[in-house]
Amino acid sequence: METKMIYSVGDPKKEISLQIKTLVIDEDKTNLIAGELESLLLRALKDELTEAEISEALGEDAADEIELCTEATIGTTQDGTVEIVYHENENDAQIATLSKIIFRPESPNLLAMTKKGAINTVLSFEEGRMHICAYDTPYMPFKVYVSAKTVDNRLLTEGKLKLDYVLNINDTMPQHFVITALIKDAPSDILKDFLK
Repeated sequence: METKMIYSVGDPKKEISLQIKTLVIDEDKTNLIAGELESLLLRALKDELTEAEISEALGEDAADEIELCTEATIGTTQDGTVEIVYHENENDAQIATLSKIIFRPESPNLLAMTKKGAINTVLSFEEGRMHICAYDTPYMPFKVYVSAKTVDNRLLTEGKLKLDYVLNINDTMPQHFVITALIKDAPSDILKDFLK
């Protein structure tokens, strides 16, 4: 089977549509064991389950699903680093955020996510390792501990990314996140094409 390259290093910036689904799991509120939880998460991320079915399986208030569909760009910096850049909450100036997914093509499963806006953060993800990161709020900065169980980055070849990680801020209860990101072709803007 031939692999279709979504983007090649050195190509000019390309406009894309990005779909990001985040599942936030409060493991203290679920009675599922690890294997059952992983099976449920895989089914949820494949859209085989509704949010109501996920909540019922996990237990009340055990999970929240957040979905973001946005326009983005993919490109490379002068040193060959791949950057996917997108905006979150751009209609609200108080929480508007410029976000980036950053990685080197030769090490796709070591990546960073940055956010700049009301809250600034750089999170690093590497499978099987814990990284100490920064979470800067208007009040004070916090240390963030990121332990990645899965980093499966096929953004350049298949347009897919899966992150499964636990995040712990200072002494708070850890939170379990599962993120999937899908690159889709940017929708055709008929008027834009017409005016060219």
